[in-house]
Amino acid sequence: MPEYLSPAVYVEEVSSGSKPIESVGTSTGAFVGLAERGPIDKAELITSWTQYQEIFGGIIADGLLPWAVFHFFNEGGTKCWVVRTCTHTENVPDARKADPITLYDSDGNPSMLVEPKTPGTWAKKYRVYISNGTNNLPNDPQKLKFKLSVQKEITRNNVPIWVDVEVFDNLEMDSVEDRVNKESIYIKIEVDGWNDGTVVGSGKRPKNSGPDSVAVFANGDDGNSRVLQVSDLIGDESSRTGLHAFDVVDDINIVAIPDGEGRIEIMSAGMTYCENRGDCFFIADSMEEQTPTQILETKLLNYSSSFGALYYPWISVNDQLDPRGGTRLIPPSGSIAGIISRTDVARGVHKAPAGISEGRVRGARDLEKVLSKGEHDLLNNPGINVIRQFPGAGIVVWGARTVAVDAEWKYINVRRLFLMVEESIYKGTQWVVFEPNDPTLWAKVKRNITAFLTNVWRDGALFGSTPDEAFFVKVDAENNPPSVRDAGRLIIEVGIAPVKPAEFVIIRIQQKVLEA
Repeated sequence: MPEYLSPAVYVEEVSSGSKPIESVGTSTGAFVGLAERGPIDKAELITSWTQYQEIFGGIIADGLLPWAVFHFFNEGGTKCWVVRTCTHTENVPDARKADPITLYDSDGNPSMLVEPKTPGTWAKKYRVYISNGTNNLPNDPQKLKFKLSVQKEITRNNVPIWVDVEVFDNLEMDSVEDRVNKESIYIKIEVDGWNDGTVVGSGKRPKNSGPDSVAVFANGDDGNSRVLQVSDLIGDESSRTGLHAFDVVDDINIVAIPDGEGRIEIMSAGMTYCENRGDCFFIADSMEEQTPTQILETKLLNYSSSFGALYYPWISVNDQLDPRGGTRLIPPSGSIAGIISRTDVARGVHKAPAGISEGRVRGARDLEKVLSKGEHDLLNNPGINVIRQFPGAGIVVWGARTVAVDAEWKYINVRRLFLMVEESIYKGTQWVVFEPNDPTLWAKVKRNITAFLTNVWRDGALFGSTPDEAFFVKVDAENNPPSVRDAGRLIIEVGIAPVKPAEFVIIRIQQKVLEA
């Protein structure tokens, strides 16, 4: 309490007691797989395809991760977390960096050590080129300032050439390490202490590169010489490899693993991971070249979960590696994750990510298999979401079910709505811990949760013409008797009536008989 020691006007800020609950995000993707470059088993936040290319490189032929991320953004995704993985030996990544390069000064002494920032063979297409800095004084015979260029070999008109991808100008030996290591995407350097027994750090800059003295990286290992196993993709919890690299990331909602051979095992492990976390949803891919009967057997014999959905078939997209403009097949999970993200932003998490409008697959050019209605009838009830092609509508997602056997959780939007509500209430009631457990607290909690759910109802996510029909919040002496309070517990009961999708639209028409 403030002290009032002399006559005056005292202004005090008084809490209203209201602590609004905000809806958590629902549209953030999370991907694991093979990439051209980038850190191994470390989650990176990506907000655009351009940013992905800066960190992880571009489209590659032997990995599906970049294809998935590209189509995630192409379909309307706004942000995602990406983990590059590789094969592992006893939880240690097999990927290795290319050999470091030693740059020498004009006296032939080592001046600088340069190494790639991340593992892989990608570095063999890169070199480091040294030249004079732009701001050297005309009367400076030593030309102490220098320019370091990172160059990449590309082919133009069937001729290999080197182009600058990074340029650091007007460098000086006392600051080059800090500047390059902070700003470079491709390399990191050391100018002192790396080569015992050699005179290093004398302040002499590396000599200019000549036609026969340009430093090119060599060797390296991508860690994909053998087939990527499910254990590589899911990873190890204690080492935080693979999917478990997301253990330290709170903001993930839609998870996909486009790479890997064991689709059944990936589906099972991915959905189990999401279920254990309790805050995200897994998008599973069918295997390539599966028939409807085979995918049906895969689903019926293997897994049931409300924390994931299975999509079939693969989609055909523009092949960015084909100069002739061809197409290639990819699993649909990246596109589906983008469609879910797009639908969340445009309509809300309660809208099923399917249909003529929201379900359109923008990046698809064709389907691996065009299904008939009879084949679709066979797959829909078991919870296999089919991608269909309709005249005038194009290629669309035509299913919105989880792989759960429990009918209560058979729709994707219902499960994801509950995830959003549960996490929002969880985060919005953290202030309650250690508060006096009495009717005053109960009233505050009920008021805050009721206000939050009223907004959810107004957004169209809950069924009912009034809030009382759409949800209830119970926190009183009945569910918090003395025995519960003595145990230090506060019980809050919440019930909501989610809106279900109109999956089957039935129109009954009959002839009207004119009266005589």
